[in-house]
Amino acid sequence: MAAPAVEGKANERLRAVLAKAFGVRKGDVSVVAGDRGRDKVIELSPAPADAAERLNMLLAEST
Repeated sequence: MAAPAVEGKANERLRAVLAKAFGVRKGDVSVVAGDRGRDKVIELSPAPADAAERLNMLLAEST
């Protein structure tokens, strides 16, 4: 991601990207840990039924 890590802008961009990738609203994506670091724990609530499949596709694309 190219969003600056200033005033939470990178986290907001991450939430928007993940919301689009998982087909949920941005408000359904939460950073529950690591909001100030590179490693993050994300929660989708409610998570779509195919969340695991979508995650696997995203991980495959990133390698």
